[in-house]
Amino acid sequence: MKNYLIYPCKTMRITQSYTGTTSHLPHTTGAPKDYPIDEGCSDTGRDYIYCPCDGMKVKRIYGVGTGGTNTIWLESTEKVYFADGSKNYCTLLITHPDDADLKKIKVGQIFTRKQKICREGKDGATAYHLHISAGKGKFTGNGWKSNSKGKYVLTCKNGAFKPEALFFIDEAFTKLINDKGLGFKPMPAYSTGKYKVDTAVLNVRKGSGADDKVVGAVLLGQKVTVDKVVGDRGRIGKNRWICLDYCKKVTK
Repeated sequence: MKNYLIYPCKTMRITQSYTGTTSHLPHTTGAPKDYPIDEGCSDTGRDYIYCPCDGMKVKRIYGVGTGGTNTIWLESTEKVYFADGSKNYCTLLITHPDDADLKKIKVGQIFTRKQKICREGKDGATAYHLHISAGKGKFTGNGWKSNSKGKYVLTCKNGAFKPEALFFIDEAFTKLINDKGLGFKPMPAYSTGKYKVDTAVLNVRKGSGADDKVVGAVLLGQKVTVDKVVGDRGRIGKNRWICLDYCKKVTK
């Protein structure tokens, strides 16, 4: 599967969008700006936030055991595919986890896709939730700065972006309760039909597993018919499977 950036919670119940007047509007109207959301997850308890891509590395942890509001920054270990069609590294900022969770995490630690990172907290807040902001490019500086409205906003190489431009919804992973009208896109899914190979040489494997035995190859521009799909793998004949991430669907 391509390294899609997916929404990092099993339940989407956004309680304040980046236009929220409770506390977020100064983030989006100051300079520089970011686009934070408050995620309340399934209820008023403490759900986890999960790694949203193949790998993310902890770059900084702030506030544990001090008067500062607890915050953690992570950076993708490889470039990711964003919902707006672009590809770049991703920097993720998460605020309000409690000390007990952040004390278990170390700078340099790497999380893998859908691995638990930390739970909702209320350090610096009145109710359990997670304040989430994300952007394109690698972590820069200390990860944030105060803007012209006095709000600390995410900083990264190519800037903060609206969450719906970054995160896909993996509908098999995330249950949608409230997206505050932001209109997140579902993660792309493959279907049967005709495809054209979009890479120089694409391995054909005996089964649908990524490590199954290679039994042949198809070449750039070659068209194949897929009669069964398992995740990102398509069957093009008996015991012949290819990765559809390296193909384009065609009509004829």
